[in-house]
Amino acid sequence: MSYDQYSVVDCDGHIVESIPEMAEFMNERVKRHALYPSRNRQGVFPSLDGMHFALHEGNSGNERVTASEYRPGSAEDWVAFLKQAGVERTVLFTSEGLAVGFIQIPRYAVEVCRAYNDYVTNRFSKVSDRLRPMALIPMQDVPAAVRELKRAVEELGLPGAMLPSTGLPLHLGHETYWPLYKEAERLNCPLAVHGGSNLEGAGLETFTNFTASHILHHPVPLMIALVSFIYHGVFDRYPKLRVAFLEGGCGWLPSLLDRAERDEGFFDSKDQPQMHFVDYFKNGRILIGCEGSEKSLAYVAKRVGIESFAYASDYPHEVDLPAAKHEIEEMAERGDLSKEEKQAVLADNARRFFNL
Repeated sequence: MSYDQYSVVDCDGHIVESIPEMAEFMNERVKRHALYPSRNRQGVFPSLDGMHFALHEGNSGNERVTASEYRPGSAEDWVAFLKQAGVERTVLFTSEGLAVGFIQIPRYAVEVCRAYNDYVTNRFSKVSDRLRPMALIPMQDVPAAVRELKRAVEELGLPGAMLPSTGLPLHLGHETYWPLYKEAERLNCPLAVHGGSNLEGAGLETFTNFTASHILHHPVPLMIALVSFIYHGVFDRYPKLRVAFLEGGCGWLPSLLDRAERDEGFFDSKDQPQMHFVDYFKNGRILIGCEGSEKSLAYVAKRVGIESFAYASDYPHEVDLPAAKHEIEEMAERGDLSKEEKQAVLADNARRFFNL
């Protein structure tokens, strides 16, 4: 491997859930639906949207090469992936649970998040300490979300929790969710806004071309989330809170920087955050997942600092084993970043941000 001189930490890999395995950690009422899906056509989690079907895969339809003969996205497959790709460890996010924000019954959200967290602790964390799953928390019931975050971090040893980028009735910067951010700051654990589905009400639900939708449906909700955290005062109120923005690359950030810098001089100071937009990136509290081939990385890193970016594999979703290795090689071979900057993106930033 051409990147042997670098250590690599993956800030965004994916668990592919086995619902029968997860059912072992559910209460009896929910377990019946998980084990016998004919009783519940929707499944354990809601559907992401009308776009995400098995028809669409990465690698332009080429045969996918996974890391093992185990089920792709299982703990055993992930251990094999880390070894073959030369990756030190990975922060893992849900697949099915990317739709957790669409659950409309709060007590069900509480139950399914708790079961998920018990499941990934037992079936992933305990298989290898190189696998670091992020928790799911029931944002539909904020006090319960605070309790579950505390349990996930202090009792289960999970590094932090995912926030869904779509589905919730309020933007993520809304004061309704502030008790959760207060608890995350107290626990010194990161939160991560993770792209998943189409953003309802933005017109994407009318698209009939998957690639067209894919260009937008990850980065646009991340843009909304970041702006809400800054302009609705979350980062000012909780100055030690750390939040990652994942699955949309980093190319969406220059547009926000330009708009924010322009608007600082045009609008009422009462609508402005306590610092300049760019300054919220200066202390490492914001992390953005990126791939090796992103041409905008060097440019945007010069504007906000290299400490805000980390390598994300997305394995085993769109990226298979050869593609993941190729993207790491692309990062290692870039001519527009120094060796120190490449090491920061490939491992150091994620290791610091997620307390690995």
